[in-house]
Amino acid sequence: MTRTYRFRNGYYRKTSAGSGYLSNQKGIALVAGLALMVVLTVLSLVAIKYASVDIKRTKDYTKTRQAVHIAEAGIHRALNYFNYDASGDSPGEANNGFDDELVGGADWPTGTFTSIGLGSGGGTYSVTIADNADGTATTTDADNTVVLTSTGTISGVTATLEAYIYRPQFKSEYALLSEGDIDINGNSTTITGTSGAVHSNSDVTQTGNPTVDEGASATGSCGGSDCTAGASEEFVPVLEPTDFLQYADYVFRADGSIDQQTSPGTFTEVEPAPGGGGTTAYTGTFNGFTHGPQGWGTSGTPNLEDAFFYFQEDFTGQSVGTSGNPWTITLVATGSIKWTGSAEIQNWAGDTDHTPDIQNLFLIAENDISISGMDQDTTGVIACKDQFDISGGANLTGYIIGNNLTTNDQTTVNGTESSAKGGVTITYNGDIVAPVLSNKVSLLSWQET
Repeated sequence: MTRTYRFRNGYYRKTSAGSGYLSNQKGIALVAGLALMVVLTVLSLVAIKYASVDIKRTKDYTKTRQAVHIAEAGIHRALNYFNYDASGDSPGEANNGFDDELVGGADWPTGTFTSIGLGSGGGTYSVTIADNADGTATTTDADNTVVLTSTGTISGVTATLEAYIYRPQFKSEYALLSEGDIDINGNSTTITGTSGAVHSNSDVTQTGNPTVDEGASATGSCGGSDCTAGASEEFVPVLEPTDFLQYADYVFRADGSIDQQTSPGTFTEVEPAPGGGGTTAYTGTFNGFTHGPQGWGTSGTPNLEDAFFYFQEDFTGQSVGTSGNPWTITLVATGSIKWTGSAEIQNWAGDTDHTPDIQNLFLIAENDISISGMDQDTTGVIACKDQFDISGGANLTGYIIGNNLTTNDQTTVNGTESSAKGGVTITYNGDIVAPVLSNKVSLLSWQET
């Protein structure tokens, strides 16, 4: 083999066959470094681009979550509106159902539910209410369920929540239920049925050996057989007469005029105020009614029946109806209700436009309810915000509620004690609903849409 020696830079370098300048590795590190820098630069630019996108996405997500929370605030505002009144007392607007809110207007106020600002961040919510698919008109609720749609908005980002809410209906667990004292009196007085029980958030007395099939209970003292003292306090719903004005067929006003509901929510005067003083006896359609300083009254068998009557004062009925022709009515009064003589009366439940809970209403009073001589068997709910006093030989299928609240009115039921006496039979099987909340409106489900 021939070896060639070349002199370069003062040194001899041995070369071999097949070697030359291309075998010289000097500068490769620089090229590799430059290539790596290019790759890293490209990767950095890509990372910066995606980081910018992620930052924007994060900001958008944050705004979206804020919008969702604002929409949630709208849902909770609506629930509070249904559950509590302006004074913070329960129940609120749902105490008479959802129908008036579905109609809108003053019952679903714009100032409460449209473009409501929330906090200092500039977010707003708007809430609408609609009937669910229950097969009825969009302004009539048939299954106590409606849909709330709340839209939250912040910085141009919106989120929408849809919530289904349900209004439980009250079914008393007791035939007699009161915040005040209750007396069951007389051996011919019977409280019967599978829910034929009595409860007071005060005291219960039983005199004269009445029959109370399911026993009595009281948070205070409880006298008589099968009576439990020191029981837990029970929820006693308050039925406000004014809540039922919207269902009235006729409104008997405090000035003596009479209005008729001619279309939903529209009342037309059909009998003008008589003027002058004293007592006015009406004729024609309203024959049998009177109005005077003591309020409204009726006697005999009035021409007008099979209707929902709303009286803006005290109402007194004297020997009304007969056993063969009882006066069939639903009666609500902003004062007291008093029946004297024989009370041949029945609950009117014939209007198919009214929901079943409204049909179960019989007598509702702001103050007292007194019935002496109840002779006609009937079904329904009797409720008053003060005391009740029920007697007679009839059978009432339903229950009676007393709130013991307006104790300043002592002209109808004296004292502070409610009573059932004089041979009345109250039969209750726990199956009659009333248009009041069991507790609160319930949230069934919600979703972001």
